[in-house]
Amino acid sequence: MKTAILTDSAAIIAPQIKHKLAIKTLSLPLLLNGKRYYEKYDYDRQQVKAMLREKNSFLMCGQVSVTAIDEFLNELIDKGYTDVIWVYLDNDISGLGNNLRSYQQRHDQINIHLVDSYSMGVAEGNLAVLAAKLVAQGKDWNAIEPILKEVRNSNQTVMILKNLRHISTTGYVKNGVFPIQKTIFRPQTLMRFNPQGQLEVQSTYLQHSKLSRTIRRMIMPAYQEMAGQLQITITAIRTRHNDQVISRLIKAINRTFPAAQIKLYEMNLSMIAHIGTDGIVISWG
Repeated sequence: MKTAILTDSAAIIAPQIKHKLAIKTLSLPLLLNGKRYYEKYDYDRQQVKAMLREKNSFLMCGQVSVTAIDEFLNELIDKGYTDVIWVYLDNDISGLGNNLRSYQQRHDQINIHLVDSYSMGVAEGNLAVLAAKLVAQGKDWNAIEPILKEVRNSNQTVMILKNLRHISTTGYVKNGVFPIQKTIFRPQTLMRFNPQGQLEVQSTYLQHSKLSRTIRRMIMPAYQEMAGQLQITITAIRTRHNDQVISRLIKAINRTFPAAQIKLYEMNLSMIAHIGTDGIVISWG
């Protein structure tokens, strides 16, 4: 048995770790002003980020076709892989999971094991890294699956959105609250991936202080359990608005959770395509 670890470009993994663990990434197609881009090309990344600073530029994630998935996996089959563990972007904000399940049902040349990350960014990447380490230890899927689910369920991810335009294009919100009705939401909408991976509105705020208090209340149970082992990540594009929110959040988190480890990450294009340039993603676990 030879097992490959796959994820998509909405996951954040340090390049050296990805190379060391041989984690393979499907680059999601990104659409901007009528052109298609892929995050794996550095010049595209810089070019797209520059274009996003222009007025009315709107980055979207295109549909990943079954044909593209087929080509991606055929390369692995040619290299002798028999199994694939695919950790992918939360199904509530992307159609990728549905396409993967459709492909899984009709393909018999390779065993495909799917893991909905119930998240995006760093939390998604951490699950893929964990899967790769478990494979390196010689564990098979039956041993790996419960470990991944346990870790996934112990991690939490929330998003702070200035508007819901991207979510209304790429996904939906739990309990029939469709984000296209964004006029009912005030600025600073706090959303979270619940334990079932559904995206739901936690609350809305105009004041940063109330937003910060809610996030700290959500983190508190994990901090009480893990203390110095708790890792909190904040992922965002550096803008004037985001910098203000991030600065206040970090100060508040440091005061409340002095033993926690806080890390900042630059948001990648695939995440921007799903939540916009003003979005901030916070994960802990």
